[in-house]
Amino acid sequence: MENVGLVLEGGGMRGFYTAGVLDYFMERGFYTNGVIGVSAGACHGCSYVSKQIKRSYRINTEYLNDKRYMSFQSLVKTGDFFGAEFVYDTIPNKLDVFDYDAYNQSGMKFYAVASNLETGRAEYLPCINMKHDVIYVRASASLPLLSRIVEADGMKLLDGGCTDSIPVKKFQQMGYKKNIVILTQCKEYRKGKNNLLPLIRRTYRKYPKFVKAMEERHIHYNRTLDELGVMEKEGSVFILRPKTPVTIGRLEKDINKLTDLYNQGYEDAKEQFENILAFVNS
Repeated sequence: MENVGLVLEGGGMRGFYTAGVLDYFMERGFYTNGVIGVSAGACHGCSYVSKQIKRSYRINTEYLNDKRYMSFQSLVKTGDFFGAEFVYDTIPNKLDVFDYDAYNQSGMKFYAVASNLETGRAEYLPCINMKHDVIYVRASASLPLLSRIVEADGMKLLDGGCTDSIPVKKFQQMGYKKNIVILTQCKEYRKGKNNLLPLIRRTYRKYPKFVKAMEERHIHYNRTLDELGVMEKEGSVFILRPKTPVTIGRLEKDINKLTDLYNQGYEDAKEQFENILAFVNS
C-alpha cells in the first residue's frame, strides 16, 4: 500500500459517523499513509493516528453534558462554545490522555485544515508534534460565530470547512493518489446558502475575503461533491458516508442519536472493508 490518503470531512457532532468508521479501521489494524482532517474530522483523525480505539467516542459521550466541554455558558465565559482549554489541554493531558509517543511513531502524516481570515483561503497545516501543533487542530474546529479567532504562525484562523470542506484535491496534489473519503452527509445531500450570512458579514467585516468565501461556500462544496462522483467512477477515491439523511445537528446532545450514528459508521466500515482493501491494493 503506497500513497493512500484518508480525507475526513467535518460536521460537528455528525463526526460521530467518522469516529465509528475509524474505530473499525483501527480494530482491523488498517492505517493509511496520510490523513487530512477538517474541523471535527481533524479532531477524530488525531486519535486514529495515535491508534487509540474508542477514544473519540469516549470523549464525546463522557463530557457531552459538561459545561466546560460544550455549552453556551462556555461561549459566554470564554468566547468558545467548545471550551478550548478544556478540550485541547485538560482532556488530552489529564483526563483522557493522548498518546503522543504513539502519534509520533505512527509513520503517518497528518494535516489539519483551517481557514485564513485575511486571505479567505484554506491552510493545510502539518501536525508534526501534537503537543505544539494541537493549536492547528483547534483552529480547524473553531466554528465561526461560536469561537474566538485562533492566531498561529502570524495567521488568523477559523474552521477549515469554511474554505475547503473536503480537501481531496489538495491531498491528490500532495501525492496521495488513492484516497478514502469519509463524509458526514448522505449521497443526496446538497449544501444551501448559509442562513447566518448577515451576521457573518457584520461579525467578520474586517475580513472581506473570508466573508466572500463564506458566501460562496455552498457553491464550492457542491462542486466538490460532483467531482467526487467522477473520481469514484474513475477509481481514485473510495467514499464512505451515511446511507440515509443525517438528522442530527452540528451541536447535537442526544446521546442515543449520536451513538446510533457512530454505530452506523462502524457497520458501514465493516460492510465495505473488503472492498476498501481491494481499492487500496489494486
